[in-house]
Parts: sequence; structure tokens; C-alpha cells
Amino acid sequence: MQRFPDLRGVEELLWKLITAPEGVVRGAAELHREGALESEDLSFLVPPNDRLGSAEQLDIYADMYFHRLRDCLAEDFPVLVARLGSARFHNLVTDYLLAHPSTHFSLRELGRALPGFLDSHALEREFPALADLARLEWARIDVFDDADAPPLSREAVLELGASEPERSGLGLIPAARLLRLDASVLPLWKRLDAGESEEAASAAGPRGETSAVRVWRKGFAIYHRSMQPDEERCLEALASGGASLAELGELLAGAEPPDAAETQLARRFVALLDLWSQDEILTLRTDRNPRHADAG
Repeated sequence: MQRFPDLRGVEELLWKLITAPEGVVRGAAELHREGALESEDLSFLVPPNDRLGSAEQLDIYADMYFHRLRDCLAEDFPVLVARLGSARFHNLVTDYLLAHPSTHFSLRELGRALPGFLDSHALEREFPALADLARLEWARIDVFDDADAPPLSREAVLELGASEPERSGLGLIPAARLLRLDASVLPLWKRLDAGESEEAASAAGPRGETSAVRVWRKGFAIYHRSMQPDEERCLEALASGGASLAELGELLAGAEPPDAAETQLARRFVALLDLWSQDEILTLRTDRNPRHADAG
């Protein structure tokens, strides 16, 4: 007869059985093979009753655990659910949790590996750009939880530039991500977020090309938008270590045709400073720089 373990041993056994990827019965068989159980009989842990056996009772908790994880992922990736439908999403979660079981104390981290997992999943072939759609959703989650930083107003930026134009004092706020995604993702997101059907949304946008996207938090609201190459180049510099206004000006000049007029460059520079200030993504550079996610 199985020796009854102490409280810690009971907790560990129940956890391993409830989280066993292929169910309690197979989990018990694996623990028996490993020597953690003297037999596959679980009655010493959960006595059977007139309706359910020991494994069947534990399976109730195992199902509850799985559905809690699935629901958590559905809350984090609602647009992905809209793209796939509930049945396909359920099957995706099953595959994902087999490959990436929950190991963190917080369910906040449960979906971090999902975009990368989708890169090689069969659904990516059936639904092109699915992994990039998940990357966009995860970036929006990430910036919501990231640290606050006081944004610089346009006036403060210009004052800094006037006093120390060569000093690399500008940076990107921590709650910002720079991505490179399939060009179909943003129009697809817009249609799915508007509640269009999966079939209608699937016609959105060109595929095969990529576009630069920034994701950021302003207050408690999350935004994302595409970027032109010159803006992407400037924000990459700000994200990777900071830049001065002079350095940003040089980056913009390098992105324009050689014969571009100075007035044209100046207008573009002012327009970008206005945009970044309005979006509240500029801050004074500190030792802690935001993470730059390149999903190309």
C-alpha cells in the first residue's frame, strides 16, 4: 500500500497530477514509472465514492486548471481569439501548454512565448501573419505593465535642444515597443477589433511585406500605429541608448533624398517632434532603457 506522504508531499503529488499534460491517469502512470508512486492507485490521496473514482475526481480539478489557463490567455489575446474562433483557439492553447506549461507564479507571464510558438505552428500556415498578430497583442500587454516615465513636452524638448543640442539626453519611454510586423497585421487588427467576421477580416491588407509599428502607453490607454522609415530610424536610436536633437536631425537627413531641401527636412523634424510630444513617448534618458522588440 502506498505510504501516505507528509503535507508537502501531498501538495507536490496533487500539483503534478492536476497539471499533468495528458491527464491524471497518464500522469499517475508516469509518476509510478519515476518511482514517485508505489502504484497507480490514487485512493490514498482521494478516496473513491459511489459516483467517481479517485482519478476522475482529480480530473475535475485538472479540467478547471486548464480552463483557467485558457481563459487567461483568451483575455490576453482577444483579437487572436476573434481571428481563430473559440474551437481553434482552444486547440491552440492545448498545444501551447504542452510545450510551455505555466512555470511562473503570475499568470501575467503565461502568454509570453505564444507569438514565438506560433511561428512554427500549423495554424500559421492556415492563417498567415498569425504569429505577428499575437506579437502585437503581447506588446500591448507588455507596455501596459511597464514602468512610468515623465514625458517631455515639445517645449521641454526644444529647450533641451537649445541649451545642449549635442547631448544625448533624449530617450524613449519604457512603456513603448518597436516592432516589425507583416503589413497585413494592422488592417487585420482594425477589422477584427471592429467586430467583422473572420472571413471578412482575412481579406485585409497585403501579405509578404513588413511594416514598422510602434506600441505605447499614454496614461492608461494603449495605442499602436505604423511608422515611416525615418521615424523608425529615429525611435530605434532613442530606444537603444538615447540621442540628441542633433543626432536625430542627422538620422532624418540620411533618410531623405540627397537633394532634399533644408526646409523640407525642418518641416519633417518639427512634425515628428510634435507627434512624439503629443503621444508622450519622449523622456529624459536614464540608465534603464525600454526593451526594443524586433519581430521582423
